[in-house]
Amino acid sequence: MSHWSVEGVASHLDGFRLGPVDLALAPGQVVAVLGNSGAGKTTLLRTLAGFLPADAGRIVRDHTDLTDRPPEARRLGYVPQGLGLFPHRTVERNVSYPLEMRARLDARARAREMLDRFGLTELAHRYPARLSGGEAERVALARALAAEPELVLWDEPWQALDVEARHALGEVFEELREVARVPVVLVTHDPALAFSTADEFLVLRRGVPEFSGAPGELLARPIDPFTARFVGYENVYERAALVAPVAGPFAAWLAARTGPGGIAFARPFVHAAPATSGAWEGTVRAARPTPEGLAVAASVGGLSVALRLEPGADGRLPSRGDRVRFDVEEKSLRSLGTLDA
Repeated sequence: MSHWSVEGVASHLDGFRLGPVDLALAPGQVVAVLGNSGAGKTTLLRTLAGFLPADAGRIVRDHTDLTDRPPEARRLGYVPQGLGLFPHRTVERNVSYPLEMRARLDARARAREMLDRFGLTELAHRYPARLSGGEAERVALARALAAEPELVLWDEPWQALDVEARHALGEVFEELREVARVPVVLVTHDPALAFSTADEFLVLRRGVPEFSGAPGELLARPIDPFTARFVGYENVYERAALVAPVAGPFAAWLAARTGPGGIAFARPFVHAAPATSGAWEGTVRAARPTPEGLAVAASVGGLSVALRLEPGADGRLPSRGDRVRFDVEEKSLRSLGTLDA
C-alpha cells in the first residue's frame, strides 16, 4: 500500500500547457478528474504515467522521486480511453504483456489467474475484435492490474457499457480500493460514477486546476457552468444569456444575483393548478414523468426553465401551451465563478 504525491507537476503537448497540479493519494483513495473537452484530463494521466515528460514538479511514491523514470519503472497500471488492447494478441497475451515486459517468469500463470478473477477464462484465446465492450474493458483492467500496480490511472471507465457490465466492473473496482487498497485517479464525464466512487474531485480548465476538494463541497458550491451541470443542477445560465435584450424580467432578476460565471439552481416546484400564486409565470413546452415527479420544460420570457410538478391524482401531464406559476427561493441560487458563492 503506497502513498503518492503530485507536487506542482506541469507538462505540455503541442502548445497545450498543463499545471501546476498538486495531489495527495492515500492507499485506496479515488480522485475523479473532471473538466470539459480540452481541459487536460488525459494529459494529466499521461504525465503521471510517464508517457509525457514533466516540465516542473515531482511525482513521488513513498518518498521515492519517480518524475524522470520511464513508465515501466513507476509500478502503475494505465487503462487508456479506447482501452489500447493489442489487436494481434489474444486476450491472454494482452493480459500477460506488462509481465513479459518486466521479464516475469510467472507471466503466463499470473495472466491465467487474472483471467479467472475477471471471468475471462473462456475468452483467453479470442482476439479483441471479437469482444463485447464490457469484455474488452475487463481485459484492459485485468492487464492494468496484472503486474500488481501501486497506482491505477483510468481514463473514462465504463464508457458505453450496459448496466450488467457496469455492475460487474463496479465489483472489481470496489475490491481494488477496499481490499488491495490501491489509489486510483480516474477521468470521467459520468456523474453517477464520480459521486459513487470518488473521495476527491479535481476540476481542470484549460490545463489549470480550478477546484480540488470533496464532492460535497463542489455540490454545494459549483464553480462554473460545467461543474454545475455535472453535479446535477438543471437550470444553469451564463451571464450573457441573462443580459440579452429579449431575456425578460425573470432573467433580469437572476442577472442581479449572478456571479462572474453565471448562476445555477435546481428545478423549482410548480404551484398546483389552478395556480394563482407564484412570482413567475411560464409556458409549458414539454413534460415527462420521472421518479421524483413530473419534469416540465417551460419558456419564461427568453429563457428555458426546468421545473418540477408533483403528479396529480389523475396522473395528467401538463399540455404544451399551459401556463404555470412558480417561485425560486434566493437561498437555492448558486452564484458561479467564485468559491465563496
